Amino acid sequence: MLVDILKLGQGILIILGITILIILIIGLLKLIKTISSVNRIIKKNEEDIDEILCILPKTFKNWFDITDNVKDVTEVVVKTTASALESTESFQRYLVYIVDILTIIKSIFSKRK
Repeated sequence: MLVDILKLGQGILIILGITILIILIIGLLKLIKTISSVNRIIKKNEEDIDEILCILPKTFKNWFDITDNVKDVTEVVVKTTASALESTESFQRYLVYIVDILTIIKSIFSKRK
């Protein structure tokens, strides 16, 4: 009994092709099932999706307005903080002057005794 290698190779290729075809058919069936499930979910929630799509531009506009307001508030806070720091520095300078004056007054009154 002589086995023809060419026919054996063709047989293996045919079996491999049939196997791949079956795997592709199973994959396509699962894909069709998934797509039909997604379609059912979309149809079931169509009103909510439409409402969200209508509200979304307004929401983003509000979001941009809020971020602009936050930027403005941040600028004011930075300016106020800078002003407070300047006031603190001025106050420190005046305290140094007051301490110097009080030291002089103390030294004057302490020499008298």
